[in-house]
Amino acid sequence: MDLGKETTWVLEFYKLYESRNIDEIKKRLFDISDIMIYLHEILAEKNLKLQEKDMYSEQLVIKLHLQNLSLLELSKGHSIKSNFYENKAPHIKFLDLSSIITIVRSQYESLLMYQHLYINSDCENEQKLRFESWIMSSMMLRSKVFSRSTAIDKQRFENEQEAIMRLRKSISNNEIFQKLSEKQQKSLLENGSGKLFKSWDTLFLESKFSEKGVFSKLYYTASVYAHSEGILAFQLKETKHLMEHEHMKETLYLMLFYSYLMTSIMIKNITNKFPLVKERYDKLDEKKKFEIDFNYLLSFK
Repeated sequence: MDLGKETTWVLEFYKLYESRNIDEIKKRLFDISDIMIYLHEILAEKNLKLQEKDMYSEQLVIKLHLQNLSLLELSKGHSIKSNFYENKAPHIKFLDLSSIITIVRSQYESLLMYQHLYINSDCENEQKLRFESWIMSSMMLRSKVFSRSTAIDKQRFENEQEAIMRLRKSISNNEIFQKLSEKQQKSLLENGSGKLFKSWDTLFLESKFSEKGVFSKLYYTASVYAHSEGILAFQLKETKHLMEHEHMKETLYLMLFYSYLMTSIMIKNITNKFPLVKERYDKLDEKKKFEIDFNYLLSFK
């Protein structure tokens, strides 16, 4: 590796953060998300036979990509359209910042769940327990919501109940399950626990993100917008939702930058997890690989 080139690239990436150039971060977010899907697609192209738990990992990758595309669309802003009022200032755009931040929060949770399921433990039994608890909990929740619906397919409902029973049995026989407290064992089998009794903060720490790093304040900020706290009303009233307001531009840039980093982390995750993806990754442009590696290291500092 040419150290002169490396130094130039590092300075370029630091400048990207300092410049707050929204057009540039949007371009980089699209490019990095496009690379992620291109790399992941080799698993389908080669018709790789995946374990059941790994088949579901694909959905978290696709979700991240589609949400990136949604962020890029929302970041264009909105001109007000109405059947009742003429738009006398079509050049003025408004930003749905709440939706943007809510999407980034969802991406953050998806990334932490991917770390929890596939990265944070090398133990096969523990990975299996985490995966089966995640799936069983989702099935149990769906069953509770739709059990009284007249439109539900009875055969599908019965099949899902059988699947829950099989997962309960498999979980009960897992040696890692035996290490849970008696109370946790009972709660898991009866009610489920998608994160296996862990908070998002715990998953954050187990993923080895720094408590003072780039993601340290993300969840708090995103939760304020997702839950419509009072501080949100103050901020939006001050900005009038105007896209050109400095606070709106600053926050938009930061959210897109978070997604850009999270997508880089996911690329490294699938590269490390699947040898076929690693082969394709190694053939990428040298600067792109350096950028992804740089973002990955930055994310954990």
